[in-house]
Amino acid sequence: MSTGTNFTKMARKHFGIGPRTRQHRNGLALKAEIIEAIETSNLYPGYYNEQMSTLFGAALPVARSYRKHVDGGRIDPMTSYEIEMMSPWQFSAFVGEMIDAGISNNYEGEMFFRSMRKELVSA
Repeated sequence: MSTGTNFTKMARKHFGIGPRTRQHRNGLALKAEIIEAIETSNLYPGYYNEQMSTLFGAALPVARSYRKHVDGGRIDPMTSYEIEMMSPWQFSAFVGEMIDAGISNNYEGEMFFRSMRKELVSA
């Protein structure tokens, strides 16, 4: 399996996410929790086990790109809306897809979001 697929599987298991999981649990936004867990894992080595740390390490450029482009409002509103409307189940797969796309910096993340925009417009 690819790194992105392994990340998706592990994130869903760690956060208890199923296909019908709601956006929030106990007052916390699950998508934000996923991004924060990625950042925490890289800020505090050893916080998670070795496998999770490795997968979260692969997701760090994705989290940084997400923070800059989605949270920072730098992408097209239609693309931002599509990402915000994703369920936690879809969002974990989305992060895995970005990992498999080879996102390693913010520029590549921006290009990924632009290609996503083109797909949305053509659909």
